[in-house]
Amino acid sequence: MDPAELIAALPERVYYLTSTGRDMWCRRPYGFFFSSSDAAARFAAEMSELELQPIGVSARELVSEDGIAALRRLDVSRVFIDPQRDPQSGDVFGTILRIGTGSRGPTD
Repeated sequence: MDPAELIAALPERVYYLTSTGRDMWCRRPYGFFFSSSDAAARFAAEMSELELQPIGVSARELVSEDGIAALRRLDVSRVFIDPQRDPQSGDVFGTILRIGTGSRGPTD
């Protein structure tokens, strides 16, 4: 998926979880993006005992060179979009986007 396709697949504003007000909470190699603040808050309550808060950013910002570089610095290579948690197994499921390792874009 090239950056234009990725932007088209995401809502205009994307939410992620943070405990610091800036840094994205993740479970390497997975990151988690949400289409609403409410969905992010529900997932946080199910997944972590940390005090995580949703923060919204422009989807364009997330798939910019700086955004992709930030994901790579966190060792995030896959991002769930609107993930859900299976209450029986605790497994997380949903659409996953692969963040590439090359220099051209998010899915090299």
